[in-house]
Amino acid sequence: MDALLRNLGCRTLVVAGVSANVGIPNAVFDAVNLGYAAVVPSDAIAGVPADYTAAMVRHTLSLVAAVTTTEALLREWRRRGRERRGVSPP
Repeated sequence: MDALLRNLGCRTLVVAGVSANVGIPNAVFDAVNLGYAAVVPSDAIAGVPADYTAAMVRHTLSLVAAVTTTEALLREWRRRGRERRGVSPP
């Protein structure tokens, strides 16, 4: 997958889904170790128990990834899309 992403020009990966116990941290660390910037929308991941997820984000993922929300991420994507198209913000 790394070769495909690099060929597409990807430099940043958004990591979302389950499980905050294993899958999310592994994906984030793999991305960072391969030289990508990682973004984690904290409201788009889940784990068991729920308080573990918050602790994982706060004490581990925030040290190596940009932690945000899905709303903030979508806002940023919209802003960048407008910039690319040369459209003024609403």
